[in-house]
Amino acid sequence: MSMLWLGVVLLIALAAVFLFIPFILRLSRGELIREQNNVDIYKSQLEELAAEKEAGNVSEGDYDALVVEVKRNLLSDTRVPAKALENEKAGRWMAPFLFILTAISSVLLYSHLGFENEVAIADLLKQSNSVEFTKEDSQELLTRLKDKTKKEPKDIESWYLQGRIHFEMANYAESVKGFNGVLANLPNDAKEDQAVAMAQLAQAKFFAADRKLDAATQSLLQATLEINPQETTALGLLGVAAFDSKDFMNAIKYWQRLLALIPATNPNARAIQGGIDKAMSQLKPEQVAAFKAKQLAKPVASIMVTVDLSKEIIAQVPENADLFILAKAASGPPMPLAVKRLNNNTWPVTVVLDDSMAMMPALKMSNFDKVIITARISKSGVGNAKPGDIQGNSGVLAISAKKANVLIDEIIK
Repeated sequence: MSMLWLGVVLLIALAAVFLFIPFILRLSRGELIREQNNVDIYKSQLEELAAEKEAGNVSEGDYDALVVEVKRNLLSDTRVPAKALENEKAGRWMAPFLFILTAISSVLLYSHLGFENEVAIADLLKQSNSVEFTKEDSQELLTRLKDKTKKEPKDIESWYLQGRIHFEMANYAESVKGFNGVLANLPNDAKEDQAVAMAQLAQAKFFAADRKLDAATQSLLQATLEINPQETTALGLLGVAAFDSKDFMNAIKYWQRLLALIPATNPNARAIQGGIDKAMSQLKPEQVAAFKAKQLAKPVASIMVTVDLSKEIIAQVPENADLFILAKAASGPPMPLAVKRLNNNTWPVTVVLDDSMAMMPALKMSNFDKVIITARISKSGVGNAKPGDIQGNSGVLAISAKKANVLIDEIIK
């Protein structure tokens, strides 16, 4: 902000220079012109007298007397009368008036038509991640965002920011207003954005009601999961609400679904697992046994994958290539759900991917509805994709699919 207004001040100062210069130059130029005119008249009169004397029309005595008179007139004319000075200064009072008028009108016009508020919001958002960002800064940011949504009611981003900032400041009722503003202005076909806003709105309502999940908020969360079954805020919130109401079985179910959607390296993964363990400890022995039996009774996902090389790529594949065949959720965590590594020199090759190959219990194929099978020839010998590796994928498959074909035909750039 300071840089913006410093620029405004500099521009106004520059305008002042252009306003005052004409008045200053006008006075100086007027004095110079007057003096030059007097000198020209003096010279002309002296030349005329000399011509008259030469012609014999003026005697020597009269000539000397007339020269003295011309010189007196020159001295008299070069003294500027007070009235003449006043005439020259006429209008000088307008300079400061015009300057003040220009400065005030510029600031007011920019405040009304310019982007001062947007610049201030951008600056405050940049500062918001620093330790110097104060509660007063947050309040100023909220005020400016509110002004923006008054002028532009369909500004979804400003509504969302109001909801998030109020939530972080524990102003849950105001946070609800912000997320309601988002939902009121989102287009009908923006389903994913709607799911995010619905989950945030439900969370704000949950905390505004002192961590109680009423029927309307629970219905909102269920509607969110219908749009996006992997919406993490909704899953986490339903788990918290279930735990608070001592519905430990459902708390475990929701949190297990949530755990399957985030990387193991995510700091929240340990906290979620801790919540699952705590909920499990609250179950009766017979409930634990029934839960484990139900988990074991789940069908094991298994897909037979056949991998082949395209004719155009065969010449670029080294012998005994390191081949990684992996399954990932079509919509979910980036970690593989199942991985098989081969050192292969015969094509095509067929393998089976199933739940036993899961890297984590919560990250197995049967926990997801749709997967993508990728086959990658790694020149570096590691599973992560790198430039120069060769790969292909199956496209999106239903987890119920029993077979999949993958053609390796793409070099990673």
